[in-house]
Amino acid sequence: MNTTEPLPALLEAYFADLDRALIGTDPRERAETVQAMREHAAEMLSRYGESEQTAERVIADFGPVEQIAAATTSAPATPAPAVPRSWVDIWLLVGSIVSLLFFVFPFVAIAMLVWAILRIRQHKGNKALQRAALWVSAVSAVFAVGLYGLHVISIL
Repeated sequence: MNTTEPLPALLEAYFADLDRALIGTDPRERAETVQAMREHAAEMLSRYGESEQTAERVIADFGPVEQIAAATTSAPATPAPAVPRSWVDIWLLVGSIVSLLFFVFPFVAIAMLVWAILRIRQHKGNKALQRAALWVSAVSAVFAVGLYGLHVISIL
């Protein structure tokens, strides 16, 4: 039975409150709950007459909308959007790791450091990969410059 007939104003207000109280619930269950309760109210009104006393009696039988909303299932949580896989940032991290492995070539570390800074400032791609590449290339550059400094000191 599908009722779209208007109900007394008191019941319409009750169902509007119920619909608002069920906003955080599963949409299908929300629609089914409201529809079933509307059908029951229409049946009670047809049986006992459409009066304010009957509407109040139906509302008393249903109970507070908060109690009905508490008994329903919560809406399924929407999953967080996946972090986009950015091949540019993956290659940036790989280049930074290579610069750490071949620390005797500091220009690679400096190039990866500059590239990481540029990628971060562009606000594109995967920030976690960019930060990791930044730190790895910075460590590689500092290590290479430190070794070069030690080499110069040992020559003197």
